[in-house]
Amino acid sequence: MTLIIASLFLPHQPQFELNVQQGDGSELVDSNLVKVNNQSTEQLKKHRNGSVNSNTTPFSGANASQEALGSSESDQSPQSAQYSLEGPMSSEKFMQSLTANATASQSPANPAVGNRAHSAEAFFNNPVNEQRVTSGGSSIPETPDSAAQQPISSHDSTANLLRNVNKSLLHQSVLNNANTSQFCAEGASKQPTGNSNSTVVTPKSRSVPSVNNAVVNFAKVKRQQQNATLPSMRRVPARSSGGPPAPSNLKFSQLAGTDSHEHAVLGSDSEEDDNVENSDSDLEADGNHEYYVPKFGGYSNDAKIRSSILKTSQELFSKIPWKIVPSDKGNGALKNAIFTAVRERLIKDPVRFVGTAGIPTDEIPKDISAKIVEKLEDEYSSSTVIADDVTFKGAYKNFCKQILWPTLHYEIPDNPNSKAFENHSWSYYQRLNQLFADKIVSVYKEGDTIWIHDYHLLLVPEMVRKELPHAKIGFFLHVSFPSSEVFRCLAQREKILMGLLGANFIGFQTKEYARHFLQTSNRLLMTDISETEAKYRGKIVAVKSTPVGIDFFDLNSQLRNERVLQWRQLIRNRWKNKKLIVCRDQFDRIRGLEKKMLAYERFLKENPEYVEQVVLIQITMGAEKDSISERNIMLVVDRINSLSPNVSDSQPVVFLHQDLDFAQYLALSAEADAFMVNPLRGGMNLTCHEFASCSEDKNSPLLLSEFTGSANVLRGAILVNPWDIKTVAQCIKKALEMPLYQKRQNWKKMVKSIIENDSDNWITTSLQEINFAWEFNKERSTVLKLLPDQIKKDYQASKKHIFFFKISEPPTPKTLSTLHDLASKHYVYVLNSFSKATLENLYNRVPGLGLMAENGAYVKVNGLWYTIADETDWIDDVVKILDDKMERLPGSYYKISDSMVRFHTENAEDRDRVVGVVGEAITHINTIFDGRGIHAYIHKNIMFVQQLNLSLSAAQFVLKFHRSKTDPSSSSPVTPTDIAASPSPSHLGSNDNSGSNSYFTFPAKSSQHHLDFACVTGSSSPVLEPLFQLIREEVKRGFLRYGYTIVYGNATSTYAKEHVDGLNELLSILEGINRKSL
Repeated sequence: MTLIIASLFLPHQPQFELNVQQGDGSELVDSNLVKVNNQSTEQLKKHRNGSVNSNTTPFSGANASQEALGSSESDQSPQSAQYSLEGPMSSEKFMQSLTANATASQSPANPAVGNRAHSAEAFFNNPVNEQRVTSGGSSIPETPDSAAQQPISSHDSTANLLRNVNKSLLHQSVLNNANTSQFCAEGASKQPTGNSNSTVVTPKSRSVPSVNNAVVNFAKVKRQQQNATLPSMRRVPARSSGGPPAPSNLKFSQLAGTDSHEHAVLGSDSEEDDNVENSDSDLEADGNHEYYVPKFGGYSNDAKIRSSILKTSQELFSKIPWKIVPSDKGNGALKNAIFTAVRERLIKDPVRFVGTAGIPTDEIPKDISAKIVEKLEDEYSSSTVIADDVTFKGAYKNFCKQILWPTLHYEIPDNPNSKAFENHSWSYYQRLNQLFADKIVSVYKEGDTIWIHDYHLLLVPEMVRKELPHAKIGFFLHVSFPSSEVFRCLAQREKILMGLLGANFIGFQTKEYARHFLQTSNRLLMTDISETEAKYRGKIVAVKSTPVGIDFFDLNSQLRNERVLQWRQLIRNRWKNKKLIVCRDQFDRIRGLEKKMLAYERFLKENPEYVEQVVLIQITMGAEKDSISERNIMLVVDRINSLSPNVSDSQPVVFLHQDLDFAQYLALSAEADAFMVNPLRGGMNLTCHEFASCSEDKNSPLLLSEFTGSANVLRGAILVNPWDIKTVAQCIKKALEMPLYQKRQNWKKMVKSIIENDSDNWITTSLQEINFAWEFNKERSTVLKLLPDQIKKDYQASKKHIFFFKISEPPTPKTLSTLHDLASKHYVYVLNSFSKATLENLYNRVPGLGLMAENGAYVKVNGLWYTIADETDWIDDVVKILDDKMERLPGSYYKISDSMVRFHTENAEDRDRVVGVVGEAITHINTIFDGRGIHAYIHKNIMFVQQLNLSLSAAQFVLKFHRSKTDPSSSSPVTPTDIAASPSPSHLGSNDNSGSNSYFTFPAKSSQHHLDFACVTGSSSPVLEPLFQLIREEVKRGFLRYGYTIVYGNATSTYAKEHVDGLNELLSILEGINRKSL
């Protein structure tokens, strides 16, 4: 048996590496379809300023844009030129710069910039940044996308080439002049490995075509993309190296086969994709540069000339060597938890990953792709899903990031772009999910467990279920799940919910998210729900919260690493006598960066004595695609820094656009005096757990948004509402001034929560829940044909018999005759939803027959009616709700009985609105009356509203009545009050909300085993299923010798163990048995 784990990205990916010393290096990378990932080229892609006043941050010199590098000579200075080409700072160089004044005076302060920064003043005013520092703020760029002018040498060939538009020449120049290092694919900064002269080369994916309709011809799109392999334009050289570019009719360049009006699709990164770069990653072409071809004029080349200028990308990647490396994409928490569980033998079965390769695949030759797939399969137990670039990009960048991600975090997409994406990106999303499902089915073997992860693959459970009806399938959503009011805004809401309900078990980070899912499926699909399960189309899906965690002890042990200790000492020296507030977030709106900065600004204004005593270090990963939002954030940062009388000596905010090396991050967390996480919405933010694990020495407080999943787990954190700026500012002061004993107490609470909900617990609990849910459904779906000889044998071997029949239709003469014969010798009860008067009229010709009216609300025993229902005063309130629904749904009506209300919609005029209106009514009633045990559900297209588990309580009452009747120790008949006072085991009473629904148990006395044969039969329904379960439990506990649970009709999932074709067949069998026993 194998554990199959499906997530968007595999834990390993192929990496193409090029040795720049080879003679064909420039030839291979000279292509618009290739991305060269080395230090020098990464610098040219990033357009970020650490602050509006860019010289106040450690990164301003390392984040140059192409526009800045291509500035005119008049803006250049010889002094600044010598520093401009040092390349972007790695996390190592950054921390060396940041802690420069903590170095001994006789040693170089900052290896990244030589000996020019021996102190904070020198560092923040180092010559890399020539702008002046002012305490009162700084000028704001005219446009949000404008870049600060960066000095560059007039002798630099890269600058001259940048004056031309051709991007391939830029790559070639950078390769020939840069001292490159090897980095992982997609441009994420990593520690150098292997040959220092090697450069990672990654194929670029094609743009998604502009398609307005919801149906996409994938074959046609594929052909269009393949036609774009050859370049459509020749390169235009500059007239001279130092002068302006030569005039040309070719103003812009464009790849052949692409729409000149197409815009790149950008989105914020999710929590599980923290390490994915945004510039050109996630299989997306460079969205920051758009090159258009004039409709008339320009240069034309025939195919031979174009082929001679550049080789096709297929030829490029057939030459470049490749290897398999750990991927920096995907869900880090999932990968760490799985690898830890395997290492610790918590998972004993083999593990197989299913996911995409993590790089564009269209431009990789088929034979190379086949070798990559084979190597991942054989050596890394990873099955690769090969999706064409258009499908992947349309699904991931368009639908997942632009539609699903904002909606799941309560940000309903309302811009024109999202509307356009939604029409066609849904097809890509379906296609990608189907590819995953097909791959899972192809590697599945009987007995395997399938565990699917996150919002990228919401449709996969149902797709797999169609092919593997009996497979063991689990799903876990790592992000939040919104309320039904938000989720119902999705155009594909029902299809997404049905996709999820294909699993046996669905896990969420918190109980709130699980409840939202249950209520949403109840409202939109009219599923019958309880606290931990959803019943849909005859199947029960377990829905629970199992929060993700970290390995506390492993992380805590890393704090004793020598590098971490060295960085801690440097940080202490750098910010001596200052309090550090550390934050680490993705750079997008949902993280609440602007709200955080506003709260910090208010804190400093209300407490000016802290301006020179506190430093907030904000680490951001990724890039904000909303330039207006980024501009607003940096405006606040600039205002905060202007509060300091000397920004070079005391900078209240250090805003970093780069993640740190993990050792540096641990050191910074360990030295923090407070940690702040305040996203507007979020799942389980494991950064909080990491901070608490690092703060063993200082026990620093954690300020945590109450809208995160972590807020439900971490006891001891200071919960804040990120929208309440005033209160957050007060909480910052509270955290910094908190007494040591209180900090210690809160820290212990957090650590206890982290240990209780660590990664091992998450893995173990999730896999157990998947297995339990699968076994439960397997048991319900195992229904055997009723064997007449066996039931006859058991019938004759027993003395006292009781029969429960659920008969929904008026009885036929044959039915009445059979019931008459049975009731003359045994205890026989008929159960249905009819009223007491109706039942008596229908069955008055059968003397001694017991009746259970209104689904068990009233029971007739020995000619007397007993009331099982506790109360009925809720009916008037329910009627008011249904009156409103009737106005919205003309033709609908309701019927009121003594203990129930039925809402009928078969005559509704607008059939398209039935599901929505009824779903709202069910959700409304179940929410309001949940505490009173009143429940609304759908059966045979009729909505019933009634007290929970009345049929179960009625059956329990009848069993006890007939057992106590022959008990010598019993002096009076049983009443419903007697049942209410009886003990009840948790497995049957967990869903009860009233005292009358308690399950009755009996002491081991022979007189109370007088009933030794019981039979419950009828068509499967929410009313009868509890009785099937009751009889099976009675047999298991030894209170019945023989128990038969017989279902007729089409029942795909039931507690019944035997099946007959219909009621008449069952009555014929029972009639024959009864006659032979006479």
